[in-house]
Amino acid sequence: MSDDSKLPILVGCGQVKQRVDDPRDGSEPLDLMMQALARAADDCGAPEILSAANSIRVPKGLWKYSNPAELLRERLFATDAQTASSVVSGNMVQHMITDAAREIAAGRREVVLVVGGEAEHSKRRAKARGLDVGWTQQEGSVPDRWFGQDERDLIRREIDVGLVQPAMIFALFDNALRHQRGESIEKHRKRVSELWSRMSGVAESNPYAWSTERLSPEEIRTPTETNRMQAFPYTKFMCSNMVVDQSAAVIVCSVEAARRFHIDPDRWIYLHAATDAQKSSSLSNRGNFHTVPLIGHAGRRAFELTETGPDDFDYVDLYSCFPAAVQLGLAELGLPEDCTPTVTGGLGFAGGPFNSYVLHSISTMMNRLREDRGAKGLVSSIGGWVSKHAIAIYGAEPPKHGFRYADLDPELASDPSKVERRELDPEYAGPATVETYTVRYDGGEPVAASIACLKDDGTRAWARSEDPTLLEGMTREELIGRSVAIRADGTLDAG
Repeated sequence: MSDDSKLPILVGCGQVKQRVDDPRDGSEPLDLMMQALARAADDCGAPEILSAANSIRVPKGLWKYSNPAELLRERLFATDAQTASSVVSGNMVQHMITDAAREIAAGRREVVLVVGGEAEHSKRRAKARGLDVGWTQQEGSVPDRWFGQDERDLIRREIDVGLVQPAMIFALFDNALRHQRGESIEKHRKRVSELWSRMSGVAESNPYAWSTERLSPEEIRTPTETNRMQAFPYTKFMCSNMVVDQSAAVIVCSVEAARRFHIDPDRWIYLHAATDAQKSSSLSNRGNFHTVPLIGHAGRRAFELTETGPDDFDYVDLYSCFPAAVQLGLAELGLPEDCTPTVTGGLGFAGGPFNSYVLHSISTMMNRLREDRGAKGLVSSIGGWVSKHAIAIYGAEPPKHGFRYADLDPELASDPSKVERRELDPEYAGPATVETYTVRYDGGEPVAASIACLKDDGTRAWARSEDPTLLEGMTREELIGRSVAIRADGTLDAG
């Protein structure tokens, strides 16, 4: 056996998109996952590899199965397979694949299946018509392994000021980015909508994308009955779309196993390097809302491990739940601002099946790299409140130094200065300066604002407002940097 026998490779990928007129005709998530696995096995030309799996990993979804990996194990006759699931976090897919690569390289696993899927579109349509989808019931089964730690819930003060939706939290970052760049509200919305329009153009040519209509910047940024405002500055078209019926699967194995199953080396994709970083500060304690240094730390370490730089990647897919995520990724990784950093079209257009989008970005990346064998691909993912990050570098050619991995958490724990932190005063009332904000909409109308403020000593405080005049003004004139006062009841007095 050659020295590369334990090198981890991705050999099969499969994607499924389901659109049915009658939701009763749709497959449930478990069936979509089986379809994706079958396509992944066909993709590598080795259907029998599925029953040889010794680990089946399914990131947590919107479905109610307690341990879908067990149900899949039974259907695949993979009797020796470990079952695994994860917390809800956008970085978990890459984390699971990276862990599979590490276990394979260490000789502890040979074949690992990572699969996810949702049928939220069919489910919601059925519910609206009073229909029972009749999905498989499973309760009480516990996965053999659990990936990740439960994301700490929002603290009471954050909930009190209305920060309960992901769109609002990412909007805080986008507005802070606008102010940090010195942009007007109009210029910022124009720039972001142009970025998102380019993303929709990629989805247009992706056969597995949920929405394949290219949208103009004007269509994306202009509020309409079908594109209502969600959280300033985001319209619906700027937000991730998890109301989809989609599934994807990836097969990871050793070179030794690939040879045993006679998988053509032209199908192999190598994971050159991966990094994990999950020690960012919580939402209220982060240093600011216009940078995320942890993305840069994770990216630079991946570059070091592969002797590459930001200009060396032919294909990039940055996690794209909201525009702020992409802008932060571009800046922290040193990628060109005018690029289109997606191979799928992103979570808003290609589709964001809750916790498993990255399976789609990796599957699509695999096919791009198979067609362009000398190219390199970078995939990023984000979890939590922009607090968990995973970076991976892929290629069709073998890595010069084999598979490499770095967990940044021990380093960050030993050097807290690398994780910017700001203290929170949850009960503060008095003068402050607006740091960032967002406005929540209901039915296209502004209903409430959440505002982050800074005290003179640099401590953060939260405020809220339901004042219609103030809410309207926030969407037309810059509020960040203004001197305000937080009343005793937590509402904002903007003078």
